[in-house]
Amino acid sequence: MASRIPFVMIGPRALPSRALAISVTALFFLFLLTTVSCIREEDITLEQRAHQLAGDLMCPVCDGQTIDGSNAQIAVDMRLKVRELLDSGNTNAEVKDYFVDRYGQEILAAPETSGFSLLAYIVPVFIVLGGIGIALITIKNMRKSAAQAGSPSGQSITSSNKPNDLSDYLAQVDRDLGISNNPAPAESSDVSSSQPDKENS
Repeated sequence: MASRIPFVMIGPRALPSRALAISVTALFFLFLLTTVSCIREEDITLEQRAHQLAGDLMCPVCDGQTIDGSNAQIAVDMRLKVRELLDSGNTNAEVKDYFVDRYGQEILAAPETSGFSLLAYIVPVFIVLGGIGIALITIKNMRKSAAQAGSPSGQSITSSNKPNDLSDYLAQVDRDLGISNNPAPAESSDVSSSQPDKENS
């Protein structure tokens, strides 16, 4: 049965074509942006906004807890202040600014998406993409080298070189150690005969 997805045969395996992979990735990001942009502040209740803001603000006296998850008195007071500011008609950004003015940028659970803090959101994306790219290049090179080693010409080269190289080396080691009684090849005998001449001079 024929596949309905366009595939390109590369060696013994089949991979989706590059155009299909790019299209699927683009559609995923488009879907993600559409769903995120559809949620507005006006669409959720004040209680949901207060809960969301409580998760975005850190407790000043707690160790790594937001005011939503802390039972400290200051966290309770901050949650009440968040609700009070929302009841008076302030936006989420205005509520955050209110607490930033009093406690500084450290009160925010996540860095702002502007200025230098934007790097905290951009750099991980590039790290992940770079890692994926390195992994794909490594896999491609490994398969390429495996295919070359599996080819008949590659096998003949490796099979013809390995035994001779190893046996010649072992024979040379045996001669140098004085273990072997085998005569040295012509080249090594010429070299060995020229060495005593140098010693005599």
